[in-house]
Amino acid sequence: MDESAKSRAAVDGAWRPAAKALVAELERRGLVAEVMGHGAVRVRNPAGEPDPDDPRGQAFAPGLRQEVVCRRLDGVSWWWVWSGPTRNSPPELEPLCPIANAAVAVERITRVLAVPFAGSPGGCR
Repeated sequence: MDESAKSRAAVDGAWRPAAKALVAELERRGLVAEVMGHGAVRVRNPAGEPDPDDPRGQAFAPGLRQEVVCRRLDGVSWWWVWSGPTRNSPPELEPLCPIANAAVAVERITRVLAVPFAGSPGGCR
């Protein structure tokens, strides 16, 4: 097995249980999260969603959403996924924390998706 295949195997074996644990903890904080394929977790804060009765808000407000992915680089880590500078650019990745440090990941993701003064449960205020 070449190094690239070994790296993928390590990530494949480690990320799914860590992703499920991350989703469970994010949901305890009042966020909505789901495990996606390829080592990704997509998270959103329902308090940041546009009013369903506001067609303009529905059309122009994307809500508060964030994706993180598990990748190998000096260990297996969670990485922020940010939009590239243009519509056609690939996403940019920024280190979040080691995969084993779920508490740090949950705290940082919750902080990024926080809505100040909103009444959302579990710390997403």
